[in-house]
Amino acid sequence: MFPIPWYAVLFISIPQTFLIIQIGFLLFNLRIGWKESIIASGFIGLAAYILPRLPLMPGAHTILLIFITTLITSRLGKVQIVYSFIAVICGAMIMGVIENVVMSLVLRLISKTASDLAANAWLNIGVFMPTLLLGTFIFLLVKSNKWVLYDLNTRGNL
Repeated sequence: MFPIPWYAVLFISIPQTFLIIQIGFLLFNLRIGWKESIIASGFIGLAAYILPRLPLMPGAHTILLIFITTLITSRLGKVQIVYSFIAVICGAMIMGVIENVVMSLVLRLISKTASDLAANAWLNIGVFMPTLLLGTFIFLLVKSNKWVLYDLNTRGNL
């Protein structure tokens, strides 16, 4: 992972984390408010700004961000850590698949590479916009149709 500037955190990490939380929690019928999601996204944005600057093995940054998101959402949303982890992992997988597919297509369309994204943060923000739009569409679809993969809201303790 390469270090990202503050404006990339503002336009990529924070909105993406917000969608990860909202989509994941909706799909498991767990309640977390918009305020809590925004606060958690802000904290994760800060972590996303700091973590790439640390000498960690590849992939460790992402794992740490998932665990930090789990802990923050569990605390703010008053949700069991296990339930929060399940929701965050699901939301992260959905947004990860969307990002991977959309970014690959967009990069191919504009004849750019991942190295170009690392060198130019504004390009990264522009390429992320279709991912953000598709993620928002998925969020609205899940919310309006009240789709639930598994109802953790009525489950007993794990």
